[in-house]
Amino acid sequence: MTTRDEAAEQLRMIRSMMERATIFRALSGETALMGGAAALAAAWLSDGKVGWPWANCWLIGLGLVVLFNLFQILRASSAHGRVFWSCGLRTAIRGVAPSIITGGFLGLLFVRTGNAANTQAAAAIWILHYGIALLAIREFAPRSMVWLGWAFATFGLYCLAELTRVNSMPGLLTTHTSASQLMAIAFGGFHLIYGGLIVTTKERAQDPT
Repeated sequence: MTTRDEAAEQLRMIRSMMERATIFRALSGETALMGGAAALAAAWLSDGKVGWPWANCWLIGLGLVVLFNLFQILRASSAHGRVFWSCGLRTAIRGVAPSIITGGFLGLLFVRTGNAANTQAAAAIWILHYGIALLAIREFAPRSMVWLGWAFATFGLYCLAELTRVNSMPGLLTTHTSASQLMAIAFGGFHLIYGGLIVTTKERAQDPT
């Protein structure tokens, strides 16, 4: 490969990374706040429910956030003169899909039993796999989103460890916290903190990817 070809390849890679970074910067703050608000609403509506009635509240909330997310991507794409179904979006979907699909399916398997303990397990599984999905795209996501992924993954793993009593853990959190409250802490609290920090700082313009 000639020097000119190498320079062209490097430029292509830089442009691709900038395109992917633009998507995440556009989504980070506003979508996190929307997701946090939707999670708190779902937690309130699902409080006291177990099984499918509980899951339906969260699936509806997920649908609303996905629609808002798509709107944000469309807005960012239009503002920068790029196509909606871009290379960056395809790469992001390929990165998060395995964990989201696997975690979603496993969570629903626990939900179908219809008891409180398994509903808690479903919540922990969803929290954990969402964190893993964020970490799967860490190569081109803002650094702050990587920390968010670690927060979800760590919290979800800890909840599962308590529920299964790994090493005779006392279950201090899950014994006194319902599935809805676990989801509110993670999807509500973590997202609101993250979104608030993003929209009140200049991180979207400065955060390295």
